[in-house]
Amino acid sequence: MNKVVEQEILRAPDQYMWLHRRFKTRPPGEASLYNEIKKVH
Repeated sequence: MNKVVEQEILRAPDQYMWLHRRFKTRPPGEASLYNEIKKVH
């Protein structure tokens, strides 16, 4: 199963990375996406 997932990621890595919020960056001056989560946990 991991091999299949890896193959799909390698076909379009730019699409895969944006599926996961943790890989997104914020423009300078914009709030972190995680500030609200950190307050709760």
